[in-house]
Amino acid sequence: MTRAESQAQTREDLLDAAERLFFAQGCHATSITTIAAEAGRTIGALYSNFENKEALCLEVIQRALARELAKLTPALMAAPEGDRERLEVLSNWWARSSTNTELLTLGAEYLTTIFRHGQQHETTAPVLRRVIASGRILLEEFVPRDIPLSGTRVEAAVRAIVATGAGLSIGSASGIITAEESARLLSDTITLWIEGLRASIPHSENPVR
Repeated sequence: MTRAESQAQTREDLLDAAERLFFAQGCHATSITTIAAEAGRTIGALYSNFENKEALCLEVIQRALARELAKLTPALMAAPEGDRERLEVLSNWWARSSTNTELLTLGAEYLTTIFRHGQQHETTAPVLRRVIASGRILLEEFVPRDIPLSGTRVEAAVRAIVATGAGLSIGSASGIITAEESARLLSDTITLWIEGLRASIPHSENPVR
């Protein structure tokens, strides 16, 4: 194994160990020492790969989210062209993802933590921008072709839907609502925004894309 391969393996071992521990007992209750021991690595190896425990937690969350999103893409590609059918695919995916309470709880814990640490909030800002950008891409999958994909209303729709999804995730993780209710509310939110976007188009406009 080359040095680069060894370093990559160390990083993956640390991420795997951190994910198991964070999902089981949360980020706050898990120490750096415990993570290193679980991975069979030294504390020095951990700090050579991650700036601190919060940075490691963020990477764990990003990796887990990427796995969840990877399940949505092929389902959307295989879905019929109808907007209702595609929205149903999204709702079913969201309902399944909402049962991942370990990830949802960890995400809520992390977001609460970064609000108290300015430096970590700056680190997270680019990640949040990527989340919003991903939300915009997903919204484009469901916006009918007669609606323009630019303007302040579209950006407001994206942020509102992403924020709604974040709130629904916390509600589902805490047991306030079920996964099925969460999926239905997200679907209703997307539908309402699409209808609002269509209603805001001047009658003289005939967008082409």
